[in-house]
Amino acid sequence: MATLNQIIAEQAKLIGEAKKTLETTQKKPPATTAPIAAKEATLAEIKSRATSLTSAKNDAIRQIDEQIATYQTEIAALEKQIEEDKKRLGNQPPTPLRPSPRRGGRNK
Repeated sequence: MATLNQIIAEQAKLIGEAKKTLETTQKKPPATTAPIAAKEATLAEIKSRATSLTSAKNDAIRQIDEQIATYQTEIAALEKQIEEDKKRLGNQPPTPLRPSPRRGGRNK
């Protein structure tokens, strides 16, 4: 059996080695993989956001294009109606609009 002095000496030796290892580790720069991993995570997040924004942009463009097409269809239909109305009426002068009677207001 080991004596108490031997156990204490061995523990002191182990603690000394652990202390040296800790000091050496603290003096070394951090592992190079940690900053790379952080940059890779940031890159993945930015790529995800860019993909989402691209999708949203494409969706907005599609919706605007559809709205423009709807307006163009309405414009064409109204232009056609106006031309048909003009042909139907021939050369009749348009009926003048009657001014609406004045309501309230000052008397002159």
